[in-house]
Amino acid sequence: MNPLVPFIYARIPGIILQAAIALDLRAPWNVAACAGVLCACWICGQHAKTGIIFIDYSIGMEFAITAMDAIHLTLLVRPLHVFRQLKQTESADKLSFFERFTWAADLCGSPRAIGWHHQVKLPEETTKSRKEFVLARLMRAAKHYVFFDLGLFYMKHNPVFKSPAAFASQTNFVHRFLGCFVYVGTNYCMVNVVHALIVAVVVSCTSAETSSWPNIFGKWEDTYTIRRFWGRTWQQFLRRFLAPFGKKMASLLGFKPGTSGSAYTQLFTGFFVSAITHAGGDAMTNPSRIGVSCPFFIYQAFVITFEDMVIIAAQRAGIKETKWTRVLGYVWVASWFIVTATQWNTVISVAGVENGGLLIPLQYFPPSLCDILFKLSV
Repeated sequence: MNPLVPFIYARIPGIILQAAIALDLRAPWNVAACAGVLCACWICGQHAKTGIIFIDYSIGMEFAITAMDAIHLTLLVRPLHVFRQLKQTESADKLSFFERFTWAADLCGSPRAIGWHHQVKLPEETTKSRKEFVLARLMRAAKHYVFFDLGLFYMKHNPVFKSPAAFASQTNFVHRFLGCFVYVGTNYCMVNVVHALIVAVVVSCTSAETSSWPNIFGKWEDTYTIRRFWGRTWQQFLRRFLAPFGKKMASLLGFKPGTSGSAYTQLFTGFFVSAITHAGGDAMTNPSRIGVSCPFFIYQAFVITFEDMVIIAAQRAGIKETKWTRVLGYVWVASWFIVTATQWNTVISVAGVENGGLLIPLQYFPPSLCDILFKLSV
C-alpha cells in the first residue's frame, strides 16, 4: 500500500463535514449529515492502518475528533451563523457555496481557532520581527532535534524496542518508565521539529502573520498543577468541542454559569469526552483493546478535583504561593504522570504490538547523529 493512502482516507470524513457545514443544513438533514460523517469515519478507518503504533493512534484520533466535530458542528450549533473570523466583515451564510466550503475548511483546520473570535487562550509570546520569529522557530527545531536524536539512539540500541515480546514483558517499573518516557519524549520532540520547520517555511515564504502560528505546546514552567498542565502546557486541540459539550451538560443539569457545579460538570464532561475521543486511537491501534486509554483521562478529572480541594485548604490555612510551593507542585505533577502516563503508554504500546504494530519504524527515520559520532569515535 502507498504510505500516503491512510492519510488520504483520514481526510475524507473531514471533507464531508466541511461540505455539510457549507450547506447550512437544518433538521432533519443535519442529523443525516452527522450520521454520514460518522459512517465515513467508520468506513475509512478500515483502510487507514499503517502498522506503526503512534501513527495509527494519531489517525484513529483524527477520525474520533472529526466525529466529535460532526456532533458539535451539525447538531449543537449552526457554524455559519455562530462563528466568525477576526477579519470577517459579513456573516458566512451570505457567501457563495465555494466560499462557505473554504470558510468551513479554515474552521475545521484550526482546532485552536487561531484568528477566530472563539480562539482558545494560548500562551502570550513576545512580539518579534518576522526574521526573529523564523530564527526562533529554527532554533526550536534544532533544540528538539537534538533530543529527538538522543531518544532515537537510545531506542535503536535498546533490545526492548526491537521485540514486541520484550517490550510487553517488562516487569521492572523503572525500566518501563524510562522506556515510555523516551518513547513519548521522542515523539513529542518530532512533532515540535516538524511544526517549527513548517512554520519557519510558511512565515518566511508567504505573507502569513506570525501571530497565526503559535507553538503547539505551552511553557513547561507553567506546569506546577495538573490543572495548569492540561489547561496551559498541553496542546489545546480538543478544547473546541470539549468546552461546548461541558457547557451543554452543565446547562442540562441546571447549573448556572460561574458556579462550582457548572465548573466541575464541565471538568468531568470534558475529560469523559476526551476519553471517548482517545478510544478512537485505541480502535485503530488494536480493535480488540478499545477503551484502554479511557481510565487515564477519567483519572485526570478526579485528581484535579482533589488538587483543587488541597489548594483551597492550604489557602484557608494561610499558606501563600511561593517559589517553594511551586517546586512542590512540580514534584507533585511529575510524580502523578510518572505513575499514570507510564501505565497509559504501556497499555497502548502493548496493545499495538499485540496487533502486529511497530514501536519505531527505523526505515523511515534518518541516520542518528549519535550513531555517526559514536562510529567516528571508535
